[in-house]
Amino acid sequence: MSSLYEISGDTLFLTGDLVLVNVAKFEKALRPIDLSSLKKVDLSLVERLDSAGIALLLELRQKIQSLILVHAPAHLVTMLAFYNLTSQFEWVEA
Repeated sequence: MSSLYEISGDTLFLTGDLVLVNVAKFEKALRPIDLSSLKKVDLSLVERLDSAGIALLLELRQKIQSLILVHAPAHLVTMLAFYNLTSQFEWVEA
């Protein structure tokens, strides 16, 4: 367990800011964890997100086969469209 994330059932809950200065901390914390059985990444506790955060989500997408983003903030959806990455993710509100 880390202050950056929590796993409950098939969901990875990320906490804090997914921004350039923090992404390496998330990567280090998640590196030793087998994420293959997870299905969802919940972003309800993410306060800020930038392109480095999107890169982290793309890395998670490679490790989690059918990744579904839960509570994706509106600005993330906008950024995914801007970077032409909407086809890489599925998202739901709850």
